[in-house]
Amino acid sequence: MAACRRVSAAALAALATVVASALIAAAPAAAATLTCQLSSPSVVFGTTVTVTGVVDPAVEAQEVVVTLAGVDVGTALTAADGTFSFAFAPARGGDVAARLSADGSVSAPSPLVVKPAIAVGHGALVPFLNTRFALDVEPASYTGDVVARVFHRGRRVATVRGRCVDGRAVLRVPLRGIDWFTVRFELAPTAELGPGAAKRSVKLEWRRLGVGSRGARVRGVLTQLRRLRVVVPGIGETYTSAVADAVVAFQKAYRLPRTYVLSYDDWRKLDGAARVRPRYGSPARHLEIDRARQIVMVVDDGSVLGVVAVSTGATGNTPLGAFRILRKNPASATWDGSVALPRFMTFYGNMGLHGYPIVPPYPASHGCVREPLWACDWVYDRSFVGERLFIYQ
Repeated sequence: MAACRRVSAAALAALATVVASALIAAAPAAAATLTCQLSSPSVVFGTTVTVTGVVDPAVEAQEVVVTLAGVDVGTALTAADGTFSFAFAPARGGDVAARLSADGSVSAPSPLVVKPAIAVGHGALVPFLNTRFALDVEPASYTGDVVARVFHRGRRVATVRGRCVDGRAVLRVPLRGIDWFTVRFELAPTAELGPGAAKRSVKLEWRRLGVGSRGARVRGVLTQLRRLRVVVPGIGETYTSAVADAVVAFQKAYRLPRTYVLSYDDWRKLDGAARVRPRYGSPARHLEIDRARQIVMVVDDGSVLGVVAVSTGATGNTPLGAFRILRKNPASATWDGSVALPRFMTFYGNMGLHGYPIVPPYPASHGCVREPLWACDWVYDRSFVGERLFIYQ
């Protein structure tokens, strides 16, 4: 009996092998692991991104599903070494992941940013005027804020804000100068899209302008002269003799050659010039006549309201000093009545500030201060009896 109960060592070993095999067969298989990488963490709408990864253990022809923000976007099959690759053009941003169809194993997510695509067009480029810039954005559903930052000669000179609605934005961008400007556009991010950006560089050409010139550049120059507080006859597109008077007032005020013609040096000075400043800060309202520059400045609260070209006494006899407007006469004339002297404002003896048909760029009067006829109303209407008038060299 004892011999029957004895089990040989070989039998026990065989039994252990059978049991171990059964246990291994019954144990669940280890889950596969996946990796997921993007060719770029951000792309522009309409371009592709490539998703690559590795499945371990490596089995050829396993199906891998690629998802974006939890939505399936396509499938790829693994190679013999377990690698896979899938390219697609995402319509939005979000987490990209890979999922193995066989057992549902999922990779760690890789964040993807999709930026809107921006096409930029513009209208006519005229120095010192606003230029229309149009942005066409894809996807066409994009709606968000737009900021345009304008750079000129190495510094930011303007910022314009607008709104893009259904993929379209139009901004009026100030280009106050000549030569090169760079406009940088920025689109605000949305829930599905990252921030967008575009850049456009444009060159604004100058032209020599004189009496008889026509076109938008004349309007641009007059607009800039008005910004600089030079009195202009209006904002038009014809370079008249009155426009030439305004140009020479600018040339006098900024100590440029008094040519009545706009050359490159004049355009360059218009580009970036600061407004002229009065010599005197008080009283708040007063007039200043600079005999050296041959200009009159109407001053209010410490700032120049307007600059007009004048012509003082040919012999230097227009007196220097502090005076007051003694009388205002809407219409006067020379002693013999041969020449009308409209808007006469007396400040010393028989001398006064008045309109005159001829106002050369140098001293030419008998002692009065001549103004162009078209500009004398502007000064007259902004002056009053008793107002302080300073004349200096």
